[in-house]
Amino acid sequence: MKRLTGVAAIAALALAGWWSIRLARADAAFRQRTRAGIDRAAALLPRAEYLAAKAAQLDYDGGDPAPLLAQAAAASPRWSAPRIQLGLDAESRGNFASAEKWLLEAAGVDHQFEPAWTLANFYFRRGEAEKFWPWIRAALGVSYGDRRLAFDLCWQVTGDPGEILKRAIPDDHGVIASYLGYLLWVRPTPEAVMPVAARLAALPGAARPEPADAELYSAACDFLIGARRIRDAEKVWAASGQPRPRGITHPDFEAPRTGHGFDWRWPEVAGVSRIPEEGSLRIAFNGKEPETSELLRQTAPLPPGTYLLRWESRTQGLAAATGLEWIAGPANAAVSASTEWSQNQAKLTVQSDWLDLVLQYRRPAGEARADGWLELRHVRITPP
Repeated sequence: MKRLTGVAAIAALALAGWWSIRLARADAAFRQRTRAGIDRAAALLPRAEYLAAKAAQLDYDGGDPAPLLAQAAAASPRWSAPRIQLGLDAESRGNFASAEKWLLEAAGVDHQFEPAWTLANFYFRRGEAEKFWPWIRAALGVSYGDRRLAFDLCWQVTGDPGEILKRAIPDDHGVIASYLGYLLWVRPTPEAVMPVAARLAALPGAARPEPADAELYSAACDFLIGARRIRDAEKVWAASGQPRPRGITHPDFEAPRTGHGFDWRWPEVAGVSRIPEEGSLRIAFNGKEPETSELLRQTAPLPPGTYLLRWESRTQGLAAATGLEWIAGPANAAVSASTEWSQNQAKLTVQSDWLDLVLQYRRPAGEARADGWLELRHVRITPP
C-alpha cells in the first residue's frame, strides 16, 4: 500500500510538472503576440484568452470567429467579452435572436458597464425602446467618466426630458450631476434643468452642497435666469442653500458675494475695479474705461406692480454729470455726484414676474471719461 501511495504521488508530481511546463510554454508563445505564437498557445492549452485572440485573428482575415468564441465562452463561464463578441457577430449576420441571447448572457455573468451598454445599444438599433430603458439605466448606474454618449443615446430615443429622467437616470450622485452639466453645456434644455437639479438636491446629504455641486447650482440658476424661467431659477437657488430671493439680494453688497443667480453680477470691465467696503461697494474708474459699460446687474423676482428703487451713494472725482444711471426695464434713474452720502429713489413699474436692475456707465457728451469713484449702499426695491 505504501508503495502504491508513493507511485501515485510521483505520478501526480510528474503530471503537475508536465502541466506547469505546458502552461509556461503556452504563455510564452502567447506573449509573442504573433499569429504563430497565438496559434501555438491555443493548441497547447485551449484557454479562453488564447481562443479569443485566435478568434480575433480569424475575424480580421474574414473568417467565422463564432466557433472559437463559443469555445472561449465555454472555457470561461464568468467572462463576458466572448459572449459580447458572439452577440455582435450574430447581429451582423442578421441573427437577432441569437445576438440577444448572447448579449443577455454576457450581462448575466458580468454586471459592469460594457455588457449593459452593449445591450442598450443593441435595443436602440433594433428600435425596442421598452427594452432599451432598463439597460441604459443599468449602464449609467455603473458608469464613470464622460457619460455624454449615453445621454446622447437617450435623447435620440425620445425628446421627452421627463421620460429620460424617470427611466434612464439612476439615483446616483455622479450620474445626476453629470446629466445636469450635460443639460447646461452640451444640450442646453431649459425645461429639463430644474427637475434634474431638484433630483440632485433631494439626494441624502445634499442639504450642504459640496463645492462642485454649488457651482452646478449656480450655473443652473444663471442658465434659467437667462432663459427667463425665473420660478425654476428660484427653486434651484433655494436648493443651493441660498435664502429665497426677496427683492434685492445683498443690498449692502455684503458677503458671500457669489456673482451668480439672484446675487449681484459684476461684469469684468477694463479700467474699472470694484472694492467691497464695510457695508458698501466702491466702483473706481481710472479714465481708461469703455465709453459705455455695464457695471452691475441683478435679477429680482417681483410680482407685477409699482415700486421704488432706493439707494445711497457718494462720489469723488466725478463730474456733475456722472454718466452713471440705473436701468430697470423701461425706467432709468441717474446717479448724481455727491461727496457726502445722499439718499436717492426712483419709481419703477414691474410688468412681469421679475426685474433686471442694471447699473450702467455712459460717457456724457463733451465730458472726459470718468476718473474717480462711486460708492453704493442700501440698494433696495420697496413698495411705494
